[in-house]
Parts: sequence; structure tokens; C-alpha cells
Amino acid sequence: MKPQYLGWVITLAMCGHEALAANTILRSPSATTGAVGGFNVFWTGSRLQVKSGARIVWESNAGESFVRAGTHAMRAPEGRGSFIVSENIRSQCADQTITSFTQSATDVVVKGRLTGSALCATGYTLSFRQPLAGHLQFTLSFDNAAVNYSELAYASVAGERFHGFGEQFSLLNLKGHAVPVLTQEGGIGRGHPIISPAVSLLSPGSAGGPMTTYYAVPQYITSTAKSLFLEDTEYSVFDLTDSNQVRVRLFSGRMTGRILAGNSMLDLITRFTEYSGRMRALPEWFNQGAIVGLQGGTAKVTAVLDELKRRGTPVAGVWLQDWVGKRTTIAGSQLWWNWELDHNWYPNWNALADRVEADNGHMLCYINPLLVDASAKGNVRRNLYSEAVASGYLVKHTDGSIYKIKGTDFDAGLVDLTNPSATIWFKNIIKTQLMGEGRCRGWMHDFAEALPLDAALWSGVSAGRYHNQYPVDFARIAREAINEAGLGKEAVFFNRAGAARTPAYSTLVWQGDQMVTWDQYDGFKTAILATMTGGFSGIALNHSDIGGYTNASLGGIGYNREQELLQRWMEFAAFTSAYRTHEGLKPEDNAQFYDNATTYGHFDKFAKVYKALAFYRTQLFADVAAKGWPLVRHPVLHYPNEAELATLTDEFLLGSEILMAPVVNKNDYNYGWKKVYFPNKAGTTWVHAFTGYTYGKNSNAPEAPLWLRIANPASGSWQWVYAPLGTPAAFYKQGSTVGAQFETNLRNLGVK
Repeated sequence: MKPQYLGWVITLAMCGHEALAANTILRSPSATTGAVGGFNVFWTGSRLQVKSGARIVWESNAGESFVRAGTHAMRAPEGRGSFIVSENIRSQCADQTITSFTQSATDVVVKGRLTGSALCATGYTLSFRQPLAGHLQFTLSFDNAAVNYSELAYASVAGERFHGFGEQFSLLNLKGHAVPVLTQEGGIGRGHPIISPAVSLLSPGSAGGPMTTYYAVPQYITSTAKSLFLEDTEYSVFDLTDSNQVRVRLFSGRMTGRILAGNSMLDLITRFTEYSGRMRALPEWFNQGAIVGLQGGTAKVTAVLDELKRRGTPVAGVWLQDWVGKRTTIAGSQLWWNWELDHNWYPNWNALADRVEADNGHMLCYINPLLVDASAKGNVRRNLYSEAVASGYLVKHTDGSIYKIKGTDFDAGLVDLTNPSATIWFKNIIKTQLMGEGRCRGWMHDFAEALPLDAALWSGVSAGRYHNQYPVDFARIAREAINEAGLGKEAVFFNRAGAARTPAYSTLVWQGDQMVTWDQYDGFKTAILATMTGGFSGIALNHSDIGGYTNASLGGIGYNREQELLQRWMEFAAFTSAYRTHEGLKPEDNAQFYDNATTYGHFDKFAKVYKALAFYRTQLFADVAAKGWPLVRHPVLHYPNEAELATLTDEFLLGSEILMAPVVNKNDYNYGWKKVYFPNKAGTTWVHAFTGYTYGKNSNAPEAPLWLRIANPASGSWQWVYAPLGTPAAFYKQGSTVGAQFETNLRNLGVK
């Protein structure tokens, strides 16, 4: 349940960065070199280079400063979930002198001085060491205690593509953009020409934009097989606006990161996940069918389950986010953020759970780290907000008062995860309330982006430093809870917020709140793109709400979920990590899978397609756990030399053997035709999983209508594919054992 915040956004007020471009190295030693594990660090006399074997994996621009310092007074006030960031850089020191280049048994160290302003003039130390094979760690520190801003500047080449930075919804290639790294709400509309202005008028900043993301990671992988990431959690910006330079700006007086060595993007994903941690295989029960998202009480849920059983629909779980009861707010009906089972709302909960488990499924529920005072609810057995206040478990202002996070028309307290007692208390809530009384073996692990940067925390750590760490710890607590309950291989939670080290703890990621629209701003197209982009940053298991979540309507008029969009989203979801529905923000205004015979039939068919691929997902889980490779992959990971793949945002691979190109436009060309790029067309024949027609090397598929071929011709590796509703453009490699098994499973399940 996610309407609680109207959205989050970040805007940048950047001062004086233009002056840095001309900064130079004033004095330096002659050429020298040092070895660090499998890396060599060279000072050429004009630039610093790092090599792995014969490959240059990082280098500065000749004659230009590569380390810089400054001071700032950054402000990032939070209002109704939005962060408005003003960087406020007060001084900059970027004229660099190098005074020494030395090597010890474990390190190469570059020292010198930075000048440019009396406020930030300082000596600096840049050291390199190898903590793991293929990882060159660098640490940049300064002698001047007033320095609280650090920068690393280095070379890029024109045409170099940058992927990663966590989950990106709008852009595949980030070159040409300044990418802020701050975990936050995605926003509503995110640049939609009609929705965003209206949202901004009601709640300034809440519309979000192309760079807002729930899951932000200071890491990238390039098309030239280079990769760098920061280990720091403070706010940072990767400025890629200069065609021949990268500038990493960190709002801290010390920078630590790593340069990675690898021969391919897949190699570099493996390297990065050696640091970030790797996700584990999904439980077998979850992998076998649909997660049916419902709400509204026992009678409604029972009626829907009866129909699904009559149809033989594979149901792995029933997700009842309203297990805690519902309240009325200005956004409609929302959950009571008091994490206990509401026996009035679900009086026959145990009987319902018995029924689901008898069919080899499980119950799923919902939780987030925010608490409301539930004294007005009426049937409360534990008021968790009161317990947290009495024990000092909530985030506070600097004056010691509770920091109240504004929702729609109510306030909530945020659990302080830097307090060990608070984390134990919250873990016990998960174990006793969700997994215990609730009998839930899965849940939406929502929010975790809300920590204000000016809050006071129990541990004394700066909230600015801890903000991006908060979602990591929120996932860690859930993982510890299921392990302590003895359910480490059985329970699943799906979180939306994340940062660099979230994969070590997360069991599944979901993409938060897309609009119930087709568009590339905040709709269906962004869900497809984010499923691929997260894979560059270690998000190996990812999925979205089928049909999207956020309505933008009044009295049923506006942007509501259409039946066709719901059906196309089902087709897409069947080829991802999870096949899970959500009724959306305003269920009564949205098309639902249980509306009519057509929607029931479509849902049933693609639940079976999802089940037919369970065997292959199980195989791919081995790559997830051992290599960090994503289940759903952008094709460029396997075909890096095909230039046209570099810009594709609506076509993906499941593993290496299944190709999927969802139809992403409403009633596309009135016939459902989809223009598909076939990788390695000269060497691979791709078989349509639903029609048996072949494409690529040996094609026997029918041609598109003449008018379509004239208006939008297909040539080279492109072909038109007939893809009406129920027959999506999905393919397997001819001769593939995976394809043969998929074909057999589809026939056995009655899909073909």
C-alpha cells in the first residue's frame, strides 16, 4: 500500500562548477610506476593511469587535476516525502600539485597539495590497495579538517555508454547527465506533461523526474568494460555531462571507492557483487505460480480463489496487504500502520491460510518502518507507536522531539535502525506478527527512503551519511528475522528501496509505484526499462506490480488502468522474476484480473507461462547466487558488439536463451504488430514460443501488411512480428534444450 507519500524528488542547486574545467596540475614528479596486486598504477608525467594487464581501466586527462576539494553547506529539506537538494558549494580547490609517488608492500600513495581558496587549501593523500582480486580500492583524504567536499575527475571517451547507478526508470545510457545518488521516492508522473505539473502544483517537488529512483547506487559499468563505484553512503553526484570527463562529487571530506577489472560487462557485474553481496534463489513455492494481490476481506478473497481454482490457475501465494485493516484518508483507503492482524477485517484468517496452504501456496502481507498512533482504530491489541515512543525507538529532531514524517493527512514515526534495541524490537514484530500470527511467508517490505537528512539518530551518526544506508539495514533486519525464525530458505520479502549493499540481504526487489499508464515517463515502459537497468547494479531479481499502481483521476475520470494495459503487463511479467498483481491505488477505478472472463482467462494463461519457465528460472538462480548475474538481462550483456542493441529499452533476455519484446503501445498499429530486433541474426534462428514461426537466420514467418512495411520498413536484424493480445513476441533459440523444455511445458499446461 503506497499512496502514503505524494512523491519524492531531488533538484540540484550547483554553484561554480564551470570553473573546475580549466584546473591543471601545477607541479609533478617525473614518470614513475607502482604495482598493487593485479594492477599497475602509472604516473606518466602528465596523467595518472591504472592498468589491469594490458588494459587501461582508469586514467586522468593529461595535464588536468584529478583530485579536488571544497567546502559546502548542503541543505536537503524533506517535505511530504520530497527532498529538495541545494548543494551550496562554498569554496573549491582544484589546482593540484603532486609532491610524491611512493609504494609500500601493499599500497601506492600519491601525495600533494590543492589550492584555489583559503577555505579549502589542503594537502591530500590518494592511496591505492587491492582488497580483492580485480578490485583496486582508492582512498582520498585531506589534511584540512574544514574540507567536507571531495571530487575525483578522470577521462571518458565520446560515445562511451554508462549503465547502472541502481534502478533507472527513464534512461538506459546515463552519459550526458549528472546523476544524483540519493535513495528516494520515485515521484508521480516523473516528467509527464499533464500529470507532473498538476502534482507539482499540489505538492511542489513530488512529481519526481528522470533521475529520481528508489534504489540509488554510486556505481556504473560502461560499454568499454570499465567500472567504478564508491563505498561511501553520503550524497554524491556522478557528473557525466562532459563528453571527455567524469567528475564524481561526494559531499564528504573523505572518499573511498573501487576501480574494477573485467573483460566484459558480465565480468564487472560479478566483480561488483563480490562487494555488494548477491541475492539468493527464490523458494520453490514462490517460483511455481502467481502471487495474487487482493484486499477487501474474506468473502471477496474466497470468491476470487474459487474461480482461480476452477480454472486450474497456478497460485503460489495470496498477498493481502490489508491484513492490518484499512482507514479513510484524502488519498482514499489506506492501511493502518500498526503491524498486527486485524481480526475484525479478516475474522477467518486462519481458515483462509489453511486453504491457501492446502493448495501448496502461502499467505503474504505487508510492513514498512513507519508507525502511526493507532489509538483511534478501535480494535488495537498493541499500539506499536506508543511502545516505540516509550522506549525511544523513533527517529528524532535535534531537540529530542519525535521527527514526524508527513503522510497524506496523517503523521508517522520512523523506527531508528541505528538503535540496536529498536532493531531487535522490530525484528520481533516481523517474527511474531507477520510470520507468527499472520502465518505470512512473504511480504512487501515497503518504504525505507524516508529518513530526513537533518534528523538526529540514536547512534550519533549523521543522518546525511546514514540516509542511503537505511534501506540496506531495513532489508538486513528482514533477512535476519527470517533466518532467526528458521525460514531462511522459505520466506520472501520484496523491497523497493535499496543502495549498494542491499543485494546481500534482499530476497526480491520490486519497482515501487508506476503509473497505470503506457508512457515512458512513469508508466509501463519504465517498468520494462528498470527491470533491465537494475541488473547492471546487482539487482538480480526484480519485478513490478502488474498493471502499475498509481491512478491520477477524480471521480473515476482521468488516468485509470485500462484492461488492455493490464493484459500486456501480464504478458511481460510472465517472463520476469515474479508474476504478482496489485489492485492499485484506487481499485474501484482500475481494470482488475478478476473483472470478467477475458481478464480471468488472460491472467490464467500467463500464470501458466510463468510456471512453464520455472525450470529455467531455477537454472538461472545459480548464476544469481554465484555470479550476481541478473535473471532478466539487457541484450547488450550478451551481444555487446551489436550497436543497435545499445539503445533498446523495450526488449530483453531472460537468461541467455529466451528473448522477449513486449508490446508497449495501446492497440499498436491496430493489429498488434511489434518490430523486434533479433540478436546475432546471421547465426541464430529464434523460434516464436507461441506460434512456432522462426525468425533470424532461417525465417519462415509471415510478412507484415504492406502498408506497415512501407510506413516503417524493417531491415537488417529487425523484423515485424505479429503479436496480438495473448500472443506476445517471445522467442527461444532453435536447438536450445531450454527452448525444447519450455515448449513441452507450455503444451502440458494447455497453453499451446
